[in-house]
Amino acid sequence: MAVSLSFPIPIPPALLHAAAGIALAAAAHFLHLPSLFLYALHTYIHPDAVPSNTPRAVLRPPGDNAGPAKGSSKRAAAKDAFDATSAQLYRLRLSHGTLASRPHFGAYHAAFLLPLALLPPALLLPAASAVSPLAPLVPAAFLFVALLRHVVVPSPRPAQLAAALGALLVATLLSSSPFAGALASLAALPAARFARAFWLGTDQPRTGLAVLASSAPARLLLHLAVLVSSVASILQCCGFVDGAEQEVRLLAAAAGLQLLAARPAVQMYLNEAVFCWYQRLHASRAPDTEYGRAKVFLHNHHLCAVATQLVAPPLLVLSLLALWRVQGKDFFEGVEGLDWLVGWSVAMKEAALLAAWWVMAVWSAVTVITLVCYKRGWLFVL
Repeated sequence: MAVSLSFPIPIPPALLHAAAGIALAAAAHFLHLPSLFLYALHTYIHPDAVPSNTPRAVLRPPGDNAGPAKGSSKRAAAKDAFDATSAQLYRLRLSHGTLASRPHFGAYHAAFLLPLALLPPALLLPAASAVSPLAPLVPAAFLFVALLRHVVVPSPRPAQLAAALGALLVATLLSSSPFAGALASLAALPAARFARAFWLGTDQPRTGLAVLASSAPARLLLHLAVLVSSVASILQCCGFVDGAEQEVRLLAAAAGLQLLAARPAVQMYLNEAVFCWYQRLHASRAPDTEYGRAKVFLHNHHLCAVATQLVAPPLLVLSLLALWRVQGKDFFEGVEGLDWLVGWSVAMKEAALLAAWWVMAVWSAVTVITLVCYKRGWLFVL
């Protein structure tokens, strides 16, 4: 519901929306709110050579001390081809500086920044005829493009992105089903990745490693995100939700929990590399350190890309719900020169709610199915 504000000097609503959006974007940018969301998470490095003045490693092979045994002979050292000192991992805390050096940090930063800057003014400030209905479209379109880049096409051309957005908008005017299906299909891969993080975060493999252990609040968030999202999808599918308002509240609560659970999910993505490294280190008498080295490097390198995949579906649902809230025939009806947008606004209002529900339903279904596959032993974390 919009908040009525009284100013001594009348301010045009469009100018007020623009000023509020710029102020929120500047505050979020200078406070590094997207980086603050991942602040103090632990990432790991597997150095090629371990200097003598480095801090103590967070993981070592069992029975391995800080250095070789004092009574070991030169013959035994020559016989052992495996260098135990290289089988170490070092843990670093994430900060804005370390995150900014990762690839795809700009996409992750903008995925957080646009909803924070554009959704609150559109929902809380007095309605502007041309700004309020169109403001949530910007973060929704950007999140669609971000998921398209990270899920379907790794490096699309600008012409391909423009064609995809144009086809999506044209299909929305004809029917809301293609719009909802296109958005919902992009949530499948992030849901499978979240299920993998849930499997490790709740210690389902029973590793017993202290490095992989999650805190009680993190495990609670992971469970609540899956439970509330599944319940919201089932209630809507079975017709137990009375009215659009109740449906919007359920979807908003589920999306908020998914967004909060994205932080421990990113930590589990980083811990997955440690789990795979530890498996390969003790899988045979000749440990495969090259695979573990590559796994740790790739998970550290693609951190921001995976974080974008995990936060994009809940932010997309929230943007679609905001789009449903601000759309309607009242915005364009009677406005000179914009009467032709009345039908588009009504269609967009219906399509936004349908797409939000489908994104939530696909995310919940893929997450639960993936967890069942892990539980039955059909999928493994390697």
